[in-house]
Amino acid sequence: MDAKIDVADCMFLISDEKMCQFQQLIDELDLFTLILPFSEDSYQRSIIIFDIWYLLNTEEADRIAHPENIMIYPMRNYLLDRIKNFQIKRYIQLALYENDKLAFICAIYIYLKLDQFVLEKMKKNEEIAINFLALREFKDKSLRPYYDSKYIEVENYPKQLALLQSTVVKELQEIMEEHEQPLKLIFEQAIDEASEIYEAVFGLINDWGGRVS
Repeated sequence: MDAKIDVADCMFLISDEKMCQFQQLIDELDLFTLILPFSEDSYQRSIIIFDIWYLLNTEEADRIAHPENIMIYPMRNYLLDRIKNFQIKRYIQLALYENDKLAFICAIYIYLKLDQFVLEKMKKNEEIAINFLALREFKDKSLRPYYDSKYIEVENYPKQLALLQSTVVKELQEIMEEHEQPLKLIFEQAIDEASEIYEAVFGLINDWGGRVS
């Protein structure tokens, strides 16, 4: 898992201290990342796992969205909105705010389950699959340079890239709305599996006030 993440690419305004905390978790919990498919070009994957981790580990009142990246990364923004609206058992949600390791493991499992779901559904339609795979060609890099004024003068970006992303997000939205209930179960399964793994290694999860289901 790529630990070299630029805070400028995150969907939230992030301090260097928070990014350092995440990078330390990558080193400390490296074994938990082995469930992710091997990829030499994993920059975008690392970014979204960070965003999910931050979303789980930070209370809503303390999260500040990165306004530029909402436009630059609409697919990631849409996925985070979906994740944010899933219900989590109260004792786990409270623990996630306090326990960065639990949030890290949950972020990996949520990413993996959602990525598998999206790949499976999109590949059933050839046209959708072509668009999705075209967007994945950018997985090893930041998209921010494509929106730089100097780059726009040379290439027909970001218009083409923005259109591609808009198309993929629309297709993804239709898929997720059609499979609302299976998605809910996938999310619950990801949280449950991650929680079980955490408890097997580190001990019981609690909210420091007793379990509340």
